Amino acid sequence: MTSRRWLLALPLVCACGARTGLHVDPPPPPCATDADCDDGVFCNGAETCREEHCISGAPLVCLGSTDCVTNACDETARACVRTFATPDADHDGYRAPLAGHRPGSPGSCGDDCDDHAATVHPGAMEVCNGVDDDCNGIIDDGATLTPTGDAVRVSEDAVAPSGPGGVQWTGDHYGISYWGYAESQSHVYFRTIDRSGAPSSTQQQLSTTPNDAFGASLVWNGSVLGAVWQDRRDPMGGYEIYFNRLTPTGERLGPDERISFAPGFSVNPAIAWTGSEFLIVWQDERDALSSGNYAIYGQRLDANGRLILANQRLTRLAGTSEGPSIAVNDTGVALAFMNERNGRRAISFGTMGLDLTARLAPVQISPPSQNAVGVTVVWNRDRWVAAWYDDDPASPDHEVWGASRNADGTAHTVALRLTMDPNFSRYPSLLPLGDRLLMTWADDRDGGAYTIWGRLLTADLAPLGPESRVTRTSMGMSAGVDPLLARGPDGDVGVLYRDQQGGRIQAWFTRLQCAIPR
Repeated sequence: MTSRRWLLALPLVCACGARTGLHVDPPPPPCATDADCDDGVFCNGAETCREEHCISGAPLVCLGSTDCVTNACDETARACVRTFATPDADHDGYRAPLAGHRPGSPGSCGDDCDDHAATVHPGAMEVCNGVDDDCNGIIDDGATLTPTGDAVRVSEDAVAPSGPGGVQWTGDHYGISYWGYAESQSHVYFRTIDRSGAPSSTQQQLSTTPNDAFGASLVWNGSVLGAVWQDRRDPMGGYEIYFNRLTPTGERLGPDERISFAPGFSVNPAIAWTGSEFLIVWQDERDALSSGNYAIYGQRLDANGRLILANQRLTRLAGTSEGPSIAVNDTGVALAFMNERNGRRAISFGTMGLDLTARLAPVQISPPSQNAVGVTVVWNRDRWVAAWYDDDPASPDHEVWGASRNADGTAHTVALRLTMDPNFSRYPSLLPLGDRLLMTWADDRDGGAYTIWGRLLTADLAPLGPESRVTRTSMGMSAGVDPLLARGPDGDVGVLYRDQQGGRIQAWFTRLQCAIPR
């Protein structure tokens, strides 16, 4: 009887245990050595065998992580490995900054201002090359720019009068455009100048119209030149704006692209490259044919020269708006132009997005006492800079003036007088150098004959050293005006200008040579 009761009770005990969820793990297998306990993972520490039981190790702790460096255990390296937030692509020991940060600024995690050039980094030797080699924000520190060699005539003898259109360094030579008359018609021409300042190609005609064409303004995008000019090929007789892309040697990359389609004149175009698009601005008569007033229009083109959307009207000021100049930075566009109303001309300045949408409406930046003309605008590292000249016949100082504007277009410096001689100073041109600018202009201080002069200015437009003469008179006769500037090789600067040497008005070229005192 007793045995039977025991057999019946056994399954009751097992069922009860199952309902409670009780479970007993089997005891761990015994170990003899540490190797018996190794799980093959390095970063969680070394397992050891103690009294025939495996004991877990302590994970490896890697110290020294920051916002810019992560120090963590790496299974492959079986060690603490540092991972940087930014790369050192050129392997010079200096890292690029985080996107949106200036090199070396707080939180940038890098101070290399060009992570694709091993010779450019903090502490590198500064040399004349138009580059900020040591990443201190200054291009060619302490460099002087001195006229070198003889000026050369760019336009051929039969093409006169002629004048400058554009100049750009293409990495191998200067590409130069100019306009000039041949057999009573004006055409647009192109030729190349080598690094020593000597012509390296023969003159070639760019414009194909049987009627007048003037220009062309040039911009270099790293692989091709963008050229824009005014052309009277339209059967109605009005000037229209035309564009083409050119190889570095001036070969046209396809048919000319007509930019403006409107009654009246479309003239005085300027061009810029945003990094992905060409931007063109010009003065256009279409909205005020009866009054003869102009507005400034703009057009976007893609890298292949195809129009993006339609012409856009950029100004709506009373009076007439003429002679536009354009500059770009990474996020926006500055537009400067001459606005005339009631017989007085003033310089206006406004900003736009890269898609030409308005940001800061144009405001007057020249003093109200001036009759201001001939404006040019550039982007210089962290601000816009504009220069113009006072053409008022009653003015006691027919001088070049300038003003700087913040990135958003608001005032940085008020209008400042930039030339000081008692004679006429006209036709300024600016070349941004980061911490400073080079300004050239035409000056008639030498007995009424205009020559080209130059001066370095700080970013706030204060003079850096004396004015210096860029060109000389020739055979007692000269009229050097309309200088255009391009940064060339080895920190040199190419200067294209118009001169009346030998009694003929033609396009000329000279260079300013860079030197850094040691």
